[in-house]
Amino acid sequence: MALSLELITATARSLLVQYGLQDVSMRRLAKELDVAPGALYYHVPSKQELLRSVAHEILAPLRADPGDALHLMRRFRELVLPIRDVGDLLLLAYALDATLPPAQLLPERLADAGWPDQEAHDAAAVVMRFALGAVATEQNQALLEVGAATEEQRQRSAPPTPQAMAAERIYLHGLQRLLVRDDSSEPPDQLRLT
Repeated sequence: MALSLELITATARSLLVQYGLQDVSMRRLAKELDVAPGALYYHVPSKQELLRSVAHEILAPLRADPGDALHLMRRFRELVLPIRDVGDLLLLAYALDATLPPAQLLPERLADAGWPDQEAHDAAAVVMRFALGAVATEQNQALLEVGAATEEQRQRSAPPTPQAMAAERIYLHGLQRLLVRDDSSEPPDQLRLT
């Protein structure tokens, strides 16, 4: 198979799932694809661009999601949470590209719910930052739990931990707080944007 951006991205995603973000390097990727590292740079100018491309591939199913903003952000969490280290990857990718799904859809969904344009854009940015931080925190907490678990505990199929259940509750609570527009309250003067 000829080397392409699609093949490079899929292989990088596979490395992410198998080994974690720290092992997604251009050198490791070149070895997996049996090419010289320089060959990758013809298709991907930098590791940052590679990570952005992987993030777009992971989040592609959200581009066609028909739900409202709350549904979209719940689907975001369900989609990314099971993928190892994806929270950290998405934090990096969003810093490079603020149009990652579902970020580009949120303002439209909020406008459909009656939010004025500028408020919809501002709220979308806040919601994305909240969701990205929440997912990254939850994944890192789960990694620490797995690291502390005994081999016997890892092999048992255990129900979700209280910490995981609390993380989901906190995520949903945060989304509901952020996505409900309250026209009746004005922010205090020191918090008002000018």
